[in-house]
Amino acid sequence: MSSYSVIGCGYVGSFAAANLKNQGHHVIGTTRSPQRFSELRNVVNEPISLDLSDSGCDFSFLEDQQGILVSVAPTQNGDGYQSVFSNGIRNLARALRCRQSCEPLHVTYISSAGVYGDHQGALVNEDSTVDCSNPVNAMLVEAENVLLSIDRPDTKICVLRLGGIYGPGRDMVSMIKQAAGEQIPKNGNDIPAWSGIYDITNGVSFVFNNQLVGIYNLVDDMQLSRRELSNEICDIDGLPPVIWSNENPPGSRSMNAKVGNQKLKSEGFRLSSPSMLLPTPV
Repeated sequence: MSSYSVIGCGYVGSFAAANLKNQGHHVIGTTRSPQRFSELRNVVNEPISLDLSDSGCDFSFLEDQQGILVSVAPTQNGDGYQSVFSNGIRNLARALRCRQSCEPLHVTYISSAGVYGDHQGALVNEDSTVDCSNPVNAMLVEAENVLLSIDRPDTKICVLRLGGIYGPGRDMVSMIKQAAGEQIPKNGNDIPAWSGIYDITNGVSFVFNNQLVGIYNLVDDMQLSRRELSNEICDIDGLPPVIWSNENPPGSRSMNAKVGNQKLKSEGFRLSSPSMLLPTPV
């Protein structure tokens, strides 16, 4: 049995933690809110309190781990991207570099396919340019690089870039149906990337079991524009189409690219949910 820590037990982290625990791993799960301990005991063996942005936080739990999943996000009560993705990830990287144990450790970092930005709908892969002109993207890419630059022979780092996440509690098809006939102030011609939660949890286990390193896109096969996707969903139920804008709001973060997933598939990974339009496995 391996000992595995999930840093950040939000939507993705909680699903991944439950999956790892079900596989027999001893799972530590972190949260910034001790009030969530009783909830987290349903998905982890040991909940602990951790605020990555605190330079004095206790990282001693890292010493006897074989795997770590980092799945963090800004909170809604004022903690911004700078606090989490710049300060927080640097604090974590410092702790990983200074780890006393020399036992092998695999770290998986959850990032975003949104860093590719606007490629005018072209196909992109892990070697494509990222859009660091956007400050959020710049911080996300910086966080990736900070972790990937950890130079220890006993530590392997893998970055998973996800698309928009769907699954239980995030039924995107139903959300789109509810928007039928409504005006949405986003560019309907943009092509976003999508990731199913079960593929994410399976992907986390896959990269750990196979000790993958480097950057991988963990997205499904669907490469439709917002307008194409919503039209397809609304047409099935005879609903009026969603009315999209032809441009994004000024200053918004733009994503328009067909994000490829061939690199991860070439390692042997298989999607259980190639598209949100297909039945989601339970």
